[in-house]
Amino acid sequence: MKKMRLPLIITLGVFIILLILGSFLDLKISNAIASSTNNFGLAISILAPTVGFGGMCILGGGFIAFAIKGDYKTLYKVCFIILAIALYAGSIVFAGGEYFGLNGFYKALPEWAGYLICALPLLGFECLGYFLFKDNQNKNLWIVFIILIIAGAIALGGFCTVFKSIFHRPRYRILSQYEIEFHSWWQRCKNYKELMANYNIDKENFKSFPSGHTTEIAMLLLPLIALPLANKKYEKIQLPLFFVTFGLILLVGFSRILCGAHFLSDVSMGALLMVLFTLIANEIIIRNKKLQLDDIINN
Repeated sequence: MKKMRLPLIITLGVFIILLILGSFLDLKISNAIASSTNNFGLAISILAPTVGFGGMCILGGGFIAFAIKGDYKTLYKVCFIILAIALYAGSIVFAGGEYFGLNGFYKALPEWAGYLICALPLLGFECLGYFLFKDNQNKNLWIVFIILIIAGAIALGGFCTVFKSIFHRPRYRILSQYEIEFHSWWQRCKNYKELMANYNIDKENFKSFPSGHTTEIAMLLLPLIALPLANKKYEKIQLPLFFVTFGLILLVGFSRILCGAHFLSDVSMGALLMVLFTLIANEIIIRNKKLQLDDIINN
């Protein structure tokens, strides 16, 4: 939607500025506020992936609405249900391990308990998606959903995950415990395997750049793009919801710094990636008349 272009560009600019600031101030900021035992930071951190993947589950609920309410061939409806189940199951897999893993309240409960905890709220997001899109007026909205899912997958699975495996940046929480050198975000930690062996540190502690949690919470932007394309009544709430999502991204980014899991540049790049690919997806959708609600209604 054209109305989302400027907010997305401004948000992208904000995170570019924060990335630049982090390039100079990362260690100073973390030294001032970060602690691996900060319960507030940890609490926000464990909830962030569930809420972020809720954005994918909202799209999954939309697919269910298309299958039940939409005028599509049976094959399409079967594919929609499969996609809805896949988005729900995948979200549980990625979000569930954060509750009692290294990035959460480590070993407070067995790790599998986290998967049970996130299953219900993610199901709630699927239900929300169904109710949001059950009155869909756009027969091609499923194509919009596919574009948005691909954009999110590229940002999170393509760039964020790949960057982590390239840079192996040590997290602040291990810098404060062991004699490990601080690395700026553009500096690869080439001897991470040696450090892991010397200090018996898990590989997860060398995945600071970029922040996956911040990339994940920014996935809430994806269903916002689709709302007005489904029904005109959503046009008025799109921008307010965008501001709420922006606030959540900032909160999660701050919490990740607060608990010593990331630096400012890490969370800035994580958010930047998802905002960038959301903007790209938005531009692709804008330029395709077959995906616009007005064109479909008028035809």
